[in-house]
Amino acid sequence: MAGDSERLLRGIVLANWMVGGDPGVLVDLGVVAEESGWDGVFLADHLIFPPPSTIGGSVETDERWDFPDPWITLAAIASRTERIRLGSWITPVARRQPWQLARDLATLDRLSQGRVILGAGLGRRPDYETFGQPWDLKMIARRYDEALEVTAGLWSGEPFSYEGEHYTVDDAVLLPTPQQKPRIPVVIGGFWPKNKVFVRRGARWDGIVPHFPGDGVMPGDNTPPEEHLRALIEHYRQLSDEPGEIIVLDPPGSTPEYVEVCEELGVTWLLTAKRDGEWKLDHDIVRDGPPSP
Repeated sequence: MAGDSERLLRGIVLANWMVGGDPGVLVDLGVVAEESGWDGVFLADHLIFPPPSTIGGSVETDERWDFPDPWITLAAIASRTERIRLGSWITPVARRQPWQLARDLATLDRLSQGRVILGAGLGRRPDYETFGQPWDLKMIARRYDEALEVTAGLWSGEPFSYEGEHYTVDDAVLLPTPQQKPRIPVVIGGFWPKNKVFVRRGARWDGIVPHFPGDGVMPGDNTPPEEHLRALIEHYRQLSDEPGEIIVLDPPGSTPEYVEVCEELGVTWLLTAKRDGEWKLDHDIVRDGPPSP
């Protein structure tokens, strides 16, 4: 996908935790997004939300919200649209069986005629511990890397075998394959500069979808967000001879100058997730279309 357009693509994050258990609202918004000129819609992927505490700085809370599954919802959006890209923001890959993830996304890619983006990451503690899985980051990271290898291997459509610490596959042929070749793009999420491992992982795959201070998810600090972004992308380009997707948030209070910095640095996607610094979900925000360049 990287390089398929010279312009900065604009996506919108549809807050699937704000629909009160009615995923049909998200489907309608996905249709409106395509009609209004957005290039992509992205949905978050959690089981328990909000988590009791987050890296992004949320306070502890016992409140839990409805959280429709992103991939089923994106399949419904795919059936009513023709152009708009469909992505996760992000899927905790180690939480899912890689062969099921491979089958689900290949099916969606066929259904959408090649519009899927897999945003991948580690996920968060409650999505594991609530269901009896240990929150051991080193172990989860190893399982995550194996799961990505297995998923991509199964997308080949050729006999695939794998013997790892966490997964074993014996001469499997999984069909259908994705429509996109060589595979569905895999972009890697993470928090900069606290964790730089995800950047190395993104260099091995198809790009990055980072958070950094001041981006609207992570709290800001004394450094302008564009300076964090500049350092992040410089680090990424040192690790990758052929940088892929760079998918970042358009932070609250974004200016035309910020957009210019993104274009200068080779950002491929700028995502709108908040308006006036708040999470909102209504047709007017989507219908307004992407901000003017």
